[in-house]
Amino acid sequence: MTRQLDAPPYPRSPSPGLDLRRAVDAALTVLIDPLPPAAADTLADNLLGALARTAATGDTCQVLPAADAVGTARRHLRARRPDAARAALVAARDHLDRR
Repeated sequence: MTRQLDAPPYPRSPSPGLDLRRAVDAALTVLIDPLPPAAADTLADNLLGALARTAATGDTCQVLPAADAVGTARRHLRARRPDAARAALVAARDHLDRR
C-alpha cells in the first residue's frame, strides 16, 4: 500500500508557489517609479497576503528563496525604496521560474 506522502500529485494540481508567482507578476506590472505611498502600502499588503496563502497551502518550504525575496521586497516597499523592491521581486520570480 502506498503512503499518502509517496503518492504522485494529482494531474493539474497547482504548482508550488502559484499564488506567490501571480502576486509577484502582478506587483512587477504595477511597480513604477515614483510609486505613491498608498500604492506601495497596498502592494506590500497584497504580497503579504500571497505569502500567507502560500504558507497556508504548505508551499513555503518548496519556494523558500522566493518567499524570502518577497519578504525583502515588502520591507523595501514599506521603506519607500521601489527600485530595491523591484530587484527583490525579480529575484523572487527567478527562483519561482526554477521550480
